[in-house]
Formats: sequence, C-alpha cells, structure tokens
Amino acid sequence: MAAAAMLLGVAMPAIAQPAAAPAGQAASGFAIAPQPLGAALAQFSRATGLQASAPAALLEGRRSPGASGNLSAPEALRRLLAGTGLAGRIEGGAILLTPEPRAAAGDMVLPTVDVGASTGGGRWPSRGFVAEASAAGTKTDTPLIETPQAMNVVTRAEIEAQGSTSITDALRYTPGVISQYGATDLRYDWFTVRGFTPPVRYLDGLRLPFGARGYSQPRIEPFGLERIELLKGPASALYGQSSPGGLLNMVSRRPSQVAQNEVILQYGSHDALTAGFDSTGPLDAEGKFSYRLTALGRRADSQTQFLDERRIFVAPSLTWRPDAQTSLTVLAQYQRITSDGGGAPQALPVQGTLWANPNGRISTRRSLTEPGYDRYTGEQIMLGYAFEHRFDSVWQVRQNFRYSHVDSDSQRVQAYAFAANQRDVGRYAWGFPEISDAFTVDNQAQADFTTGPVRHRLLTGFDYQREDATYEESQLTLLRALDVFNPVYGLAVTRPPMANRISQGRNQAGLYAQDELRFDRFILTLGGRYDWATARTNNYTVASRTTSVIKQDDGEFTGRVGLVYRFDNGLAPYASVSTSFQPTAGTDRRGAPFDATKGRQYEVGLRYQPEGSGIFAAVSAFHLTQENVLTPDPLDTRYSAQAGEAESRGIELEAKASLAERLNLSLSYAYTETEVTRANRNAAGTSTLGKQLPFAPNHQAAAWLDYTFNEPVVAGLGVGGGVRYIGASYGDANNLYRANAATLVDLALRYELGQSLPSLQGAQLGLNVLNLFDKEYVSTCISATGCYWGARRTVLATLKYRW
Repeated sequence: MAAAAMLLGVAMPAIAQPAAAPAGQAASGFAIAPQPLGAALAQFSRATGLQASAPAALLEGRRSPGASGNLSAPEALRRLLAGTGLAGRIEGGAILLTPEPRAAAGDMVLPTVDVGASTGGGRWPSRGFVAEASAAGTKTDTPLIETPQAMNVVTRAEIEAQGSTSITDALRYTPGVISQYGATDLRYDWFTVRGFTPPVRYLDGLRLPFGARGYSQPRIEPFGLERIELLKGPASALYGQSSPGGLLNMVSRRPSQVAQNEVILQYGSHDALTAGFDSTGPLDAEGKFSYRLTALGRRADSQTQFLDERRIFVAPSLTWRPDAQTSLTVLAQYQRITSDGGGAPQALPVQGTLWANPNGRISTRRSLTEPGYDRYTGEQIMLGYAFEHRFDSVWQVRQNFRYSHVDSDSQRVQAYAFAANQRDVGRYAWGFPEISDAFTVDNQAQADFTTGPVRHRLLTGFDYQREDATYEESQLTLLRALDVFNPVYGLAVTRPPMANRISQGRNQAGLYAQDELRFDRFILTLGGRYDWATARTNNYTVASRTTSVIKQDDGEFTGRVGLVYRFDNGLAPYASVSTSFQPTAGTDRRGAPFDATKGRQYEVGLRYQPEGSGIFAAVSAFHLTQENVLTPDPLDTRYSAQAGEAESRGIELEAKASLAERLNLSLSYAYTETEVTRANRNAAGTSTLGKQLPFAPNHQAAAWLDYTFNEPVVAGLGVGGGVRYIGASYGDANNLYRANAATLVDLALRYELGQSLPSLQGAQLGLNVLNLFDKEYVSTCISATGCYWGARRTVLATLKYRW
C-alpha cells in the first residue's frame, strides 16, 4: 500500500545505522485507533518522535488493533503489533521489528528494522526525575551515558515536585551550581558554575540575548519548559563563545500528538497568586497539525518591603508534520514583568548582616529605597521555528531560528557608604534602561552511516548570531542618608538625567563539525569549530558630548575530544578534553582591544545506568583553566592587562532514580577548589593571587526524596522532602567577605483528590515549603555595602486539574 510507504519511508540500506533511541522510552498517553499497520506505525512515530522505515509491500494487508491509554512506548508498540504476525522490542537504544516465530506460512516476512529517534531538539520523554538523552551535549539526540562531558538535567517532573517557580529554584539541587543573590531577584537568574560566572544561556539550542551590560536578558518562565539542561565545562566546540564553567539550555514545551490539558491555581507566601494553563493536542484527524498554548499570570509581594511582582506569560506553538520525515514547529512567547521596588532587594551593609553590628541585626525585610521611586519593567518577545527533515536512513537536516526582543527599564536607590555610627547608610538614585534585539540561526546536517565496523554519526553545521543593544545610564543623585534600623521614608526622588549611552553590535559566525564514532563498546567523539566574532561598541558621554568607539575582532578555533566505553552492566567510564573562548570587553593602556579569554578542561568520569532500571548515577573529576584574564597593568595600574589566570578543579556526584512511578530520588555533591594562579598587584600593592574565585564554595550537597503511596487509606498521597547544604564562599575577588555555610530544608505534600471522590479524577492538591525552618542567612556579600539575604520560608499551595 502506497500510503504506508509514504508515511514510513523507504527501506533502509544494510549499511545504515540510524540514530539510537534511549532504552525504555516512555510516553504519557496514546490514542491510536484500529487501522492499517502502516498508518498505525506512522501515528506511533509522530507521537513518540521515533522514525520508522519499511517497504510498503511488506506491510500490505496487515492491520493493527491500535493502542490507547497511558502506556510506555514498548507496551504501546506491543499492542500495535498484536495479531499482525510481527513482534517488536526496544533493545540497545533501537526498536527491532521481527516476524513472530509462528507467523502464518503465507505471511510476508519483514526484515529487522531499526527505528531511531530524530527529534533534533532533545525532546525526549523522561521517567520521573531521570532523563535518558539530550541534544545539548552533542546537538544530536545522544544518550546521556554516551555524552563525554558532565551533564545535569532537571526534568518537568522534578520542577513540579519541588515547587520551582524560577530557574534558580529549579537548579538548587544540582551540583556545582550556585545562585549568586539568594534566589530573591525577580528580574534575572544569576548563576556560577564550577566557579565561573555566568554560564551562557540557551533556549531550545539557540543563544539568548544578554545586552551590552546584562540588563536585557530575558527571564525564562519554568512553567513553559519541558526540562533544563546544564552542560558542564567548555562548550565552544559546538556553540562558539561561552564561559568555561558551562552552558545552560532550557527546552520549551512543544505540541504533542496526545491531547492533554492542565489548569493550575497557586497561592502562597507574600500574597502570591498564580493562575496558569497548558493545553496541547492534534488539530486534525490525520495528526499533521498539533498545537500547544501555555499561559501564566502571577502577582506577589516579597520578603522585602515595597518590592512586588506582576507577571504575564503566554507561549503558543504549532507543529506541522506533512509526513513522518518532516516537521516544522513554530514557537513564540511573550512575557511582561512589572515590579515596584526595582525587581530585586537592595544590597545591604556588611555590618548588621554578615558581620556583627552594635545596633543589632538588619531586618531581612529592610528596603533602602524611597517608596514610589524604585521600579522595574521588562518586556520580552520571541518568535522562531525548528525545522527538520530526514531524506533517508542516512541524511537529515535541521534549521533552528529565533528572533528576540527584550526591553528593560530599571530605576533604583542603592547604598554606597555606611557611616561610622553603623546606622546611617549613604544612598544614591539612578536609572539604567537597556534594549536588545537579537536573532540567531543554526543550520545542521547529520549523516548516520558505517565504514567497516565503525558506525558514524557525523554532524556538520553553520550558525550565525547578531545582537544589537542600547544601554543608558543616568547620573547619580545623592540622597539623604537612611537609618537602616529606624528608617524614615518620604523623599521626593526624580530620575536623574542621562550620563552616557552605550550602543553595541555583536556578531558571531561559526562553522563546526563533529563525528560520534561507535566501535564495539567504544564511543569516540571528535569535534571542532572555528568562530568569527566581532563587536563594535559606541560609548557616548553626555558631559563631553564625545563618543568613543571600540572595535573587536576575534577568530578562534576550539575543539573537544571524548571517549566513552559502555559495559553491559550499565557502567560507562569516559574522558574528555574541551576548550572555550569568550571575548573580553575593553582596551589596554595603548587603546588596543583585549583578546578573548580561553578555557581548557580535562575531565574524567563514570556513569551508571542499568537498562530499563530508572536509575542514573554519575561522578566526574575536572580541572579547568582560564587564561587571558584581566589583571592590573604593572606599567600603569589605571589600566588592565591580560596576564591573569584562574583555575577550578573538583569532583561532582549526582544520582537520580525513579522507581515504579512512585519513588523519585535525587542526590548530589560537589567539591570545588578555585584559585587565581596569576595576577599583578594593583596601585595599593595588593593582588588577588592565590585567592578563591567568588561564589564558589568548596562543598555543596543536596538530597531529595519523593514517594507516592498506593496503599489503602493513603492511596494518592505523595510526600517529598529535601536537604541542601551550601558551603561558605567569598563574594568578592579579594576574599574580604565570606558568607557562612547554610543548611536548608524543603518539604512537599500532594494528594490526588480523585482517590476520595471519583468525580475529581485528575485533580491534585499540593503544598511546597522552601526553607522549612525559616533560616536567616546571608547568601553573599560582594562589597562593604553589597550583602544579600537568602530567601526565607516560602509556602506555596497548588491546585491542579489535568484531563
């Protein structure tokens, strides 16, 4: 039957080795009606992302009984093939179709067919907390156990179980990741990974805008995400300029072939009220079109006086699958954040927070602002698409594109000095709007083939990024000092006039290639990339009416070599070397632009993932070096020179398990040792040589356990809890301000209301408590007037209804 040939494609050549699917792949639900087998397999392919190909003649006359319900992919495949004379199984990352031993004599025999995954976006179903594959580490859908570099994945299930309402919250149980400002910033997510700040952020494999000064970064809403992926260490071999610490990729929720709907209502601490919905499913009977619409609204106060938040988020998406080999997904999102109080707490003096103050302890609610002045607004618009097409069992192409617009406006009051009486803090008012427009496109061609005994997955690509940003900074208006222990507000403050404007245009074009070679149990990954990165920065100063221009032109080659060996028992040791580069803003004393900083990492590790077990564990040891770091110029300390160097080395462990769909476990530990290994003295004769890098505690540990009861009386009740240890760390380069270690406890409860009232099937009531014992702690201090309280106890009640 010709229709089956069209849907399933042509027969695979004997030499072809298509992309492997992860063992035990699961799906949330199937609704495949009885129909001809070819059409049923095509619908199964669309629902799971797996690609099948077989000659139409071999499927002719066979009918499938269909498969419906909440099934795993293997079980759905078994039901589809029931009575067809064919059997299917998932083995070694592929689905194998073979004739049943007792097939009728007249039946045609279908040769063994490998069914590989080719989603091209890392959109793999997960088993609870355990993800099996990701595209972030290789830009191909490679099993995590075969990726030659440390990766951490936070799944949708983990985000929901832990009650995470921000990316910062979602990563609090991830080893080697530190939130710099105590998870209290409502505008941005600031992280340090393996001692380096910040990781470059990506959404759906495409870089997000940053702005000229970092204030036009988009805030990504976790309710709109399927998962969060963190690639540790240099990633320039595939992505271009990046921090040596790692790369953060977030994966959007996308249209599904299975109709699903969800409504949530939340209420919690600080009068936080949230309402959201997520709806997805097919738009036509053939399943060629499917949609998703995710939206959320939130309003809340905060633990800081005068600081609140109002947010709206809408993300529509549409997928078109004209056949089993082609798909186009259009993704869009709009978000607006408005915050009286400036979007984040003001930094406080070190005396009274981190250090003792004879007048007492500064309240965690204290605000240094003048009510009515501090304000933040952020508006972001994104529109893009993901296209993929498989020509045959060897070749496939992908193109991802996105345009982003971020418009932020901030005006704030901040501290600059603390009086000798240790009560009065000097303040100034300023404003700093920033606008950024960016577009990025990534073109990929992938070939899966064999040469003798070696299987290849060859990836070649070319990407281009362009970002234009404008940042304005006002003059500073000095204000009357404020008594932080007995504040008296009421000053009439107006926004100061502009002092300077920075206009910046940045380009990056990169050509890359990677080959994943599989021989017996070995997987060798070889990758290289060359980048052309340019930037032009115009700095206009109002007072002098002059404009300075800085042009930068960086061309860099980066690479990665990694080797993995897979044992039958689920163990997989690996080793890799990877490099990175990152352009450095500014000029030296001669007016020449700085060269890019360079990073190099050596890493070895061991992973454990028994097939079909729902367990994933990993340990890694790494040594990172960053060169060309800025340090005072010994010939003129008013300028900087690129003679600095920093190192980070350590060990990270992570284990996740999801067993019997009732028990979820997450364990992590990170030991990180950082040091400035080269530095010059400044004008005062001191240097940072031998100092630790900021925001890099030596020890960090976390554990989370989540269990859902199935026994009578308590059936449908879920209980979860976690403990986080954040070691002591410095917040400044000179290591003057050391925030103490903190141990925090979180709690989660939930109940499926349908267990008591069948009419409420699909409804769930949940409760999440962060920092259960309301511990007061200083998350970091970056200066004498730059200390931040960590988030205190936060309670969130959630009502969900899914159908």
